[in-house]
Amino acid sequence: MIPEIGITCSREKTFFINSITVGQYKKYVSLMEKNNSEQITDAMFFNKKIIQEIFGNRMSLAELGGAEAIEFLTAAKGIHFIMQQVISEKLLTIVDVEPIEREASAFDEYDIENGYEDDGETEENPWKTCGEILDRVIKIAIRLLKNSYSQCMGEDIISLLEYIKFELDTVNENQ
Repeated sequence: MIPEIGITCSREKTFFINSITVGQYKKYVSLMEKNNSEQITDAMFFNKKIIQEIFGNRMSLAELGGAEAIEFLTAAKGIHFIMQQVISEKLLTIVDVEPIEREASAFDEYDIENGYEDDGETEENPWKTCGEILDRVIKIAIRLLKNSYSQCMGEDIISLLEYIKFELDTVNENQ
């Protein structure tokens, strides 16, 4: 269970969330993948879109703009914390995998100098990786739960990830 997050908009309406669905997390990942600007105005726009999506589009961007700055920033910070520190961590640790260490070779410099190998590793957007992992989790959930895609999108993501982890951990117990 996640902590409750609330925000009061311009019309004195207060909106609350206390769970995140697979669909909401998918939208969050998509917005974070697109948000590659270093401009503060772009960051604030994406935070508005994220809050709007997570709260189920129950408020317009104009209403959200009328929220007090402290409430807006607290809601955005709470959402980012839940998405990155709780859900993403759970998503990335669903399967226990030990990192593969690459051993250095005497020919590494030669390969790089002559174009046989790229210098360093290419940096990939971590949100793209989260999106790809989430798509695989959705496929697994559809097969395990025998749900449709839209039903899967409505599932609580924390519960779903815990269930999939349990299934993966106990897959060999009944053989």
